[in-house]
Amino acid sequence: MIAQFKIKNFRSILDMTLDFRFTEGKAPNGYKNWDTLPFLDVGASDNRLVPCLAIFGANASGKTNIVKAMHTLRRAVTGKDTPATEYFEPNKLHDEQDTTLFELTAILGGDVFVYRLEYNGVEIRQESLTKNDAPLYGINGQKGVFSSAIRAEGYPQERLQSILDVECSDGKGHQTTCFLKRVAQNYAGLNADLKRMFDAIDTGFVVLADNDIPLPKALDLLSPFHDGDRTAALAEIVAIVRMLDIDIRSISVSQSVFAQTDENLALPKGCLVRMLPAEKQVEVVDIRSVHNNLRGVPVEFSFVAEESEGTQRVASLVGVMLACLKGGKALFVDELENSLHPLLVKELIRMFKDKRYNQEGAQLVFTTHNTDILDNSILRLGEVAIVRKTPPAGTLVRRLVDFKEEGLDVRNVTNFRKQYLDGFYSGIPHPAI
Repeated sequence: MIAQFKIKNFRSILDMTLDFRFTEGKAPNGYKNWDTLPFLDVGASDNRLVPCLAIFGANASGKTNIVKAMHTLRRAVTGKDTPATEYFEPNKLHDEQDTTLFELTAILGGDVFVYRLEYNGVEIRQESLTKNDAPLYGINGQKGVFSSAIRAEGYPQERLQSILDVECSDGKGHQTTCFLKRVAQNYAGLNADLKRMFDAIDTGFVVLADNDIPLPKALDLLSPFHDGDRTAALAEIVAIVRMLDIDIRSISVSQSVFAQTDENLALPKGCLVRMLPAEKQVEVVDIRSVHNNLRGVPVEFSFVAEESEGTQRVASLVGVMLACLKGGKALFVDELENSLHPLLVKELIRMFKDKRYNQEGAQLVFTTHNTDILDNSILRLGEVAIVRKTPPAGTLVRRLVDFKEEGLDVRNVTNFRKQYLDGFYSGIPHPAI
């Protein structure tokens, strides 16, 4: 679970801290008997976290860059063959900073981990990991300091420094690959905590940074919770989709791989196609949905060609959300409401607030313009963040609970929507055509 995410010098963001802590004070009276989650209880009261964070703000304020920042951190740490330095995207309007910094605080199994990565387009300047405030390792300018928790028989300080120098460098004296990644992938048995943090970044966070959410991707995430049975995963997706008042009887997915030839490039309408250049093959995915006609007879449709974008998106989103809920993952979604009715958006958010669905500590972080969800029956003070951008400070973020801490009259019974649209919290456009 994410407790905090610091971002410096990334796109429009100069210096931002996204806080996921429950900071409303004491727990609400009787919350244990509620059907909804006011917070995620991860042990000590000061480690309570919010299950949802809705990010509002005007167009071009930098909301999307928050989601992209998490996406970039994941790729920088876990990318297969790409150096972390390839993901350097500094703020172009402020050239006084020459590095990007990400600092992620996560609570894993009750332990508080802080992973820090600072880099530019040439090298990783700093990388470190702590557990419960105790350093596990720290790297500064290619020089590593490794704690006794990491050092083991056969892996003294010198050997670990050699791994850093040889396996994490470009051969020119610059660290370009994260030490966390190299140890977790090549020396997984060396230290369980490094592997645990790497796995959290690699598989514990799901980032949907664009509107393209193919249903097969959702099945890849959900089917492991059905022992790999994609048919069972599809049935669970359809059951939720039907509860959202979308009358699909069933969905089927078939995948085939063919040798890449000129003839099979002209594929049937409605198929998803992915080229596999390394093998010179074509992967074809045919998705079919079934509706009943007026006589109750099943009629088959091409899911991609004949179902609406909203139907396709909600089915894929439901699959991804179910996987995150079952696995206790953090899900980041840019513009959650795209192609979806406001009432559907509310129900999707409620899944992360509902104790029936969210039993593993999953979190939903999303950007949105849908003010209908600014309803005190859905989101609490700590679950709504307002983003604005200024020329000198870049993209800034504040949660509603921060306004309350500053003495403003903001409560969980307040009409957030009216106050937001009236400009009480800023973060709105001021158009004049």
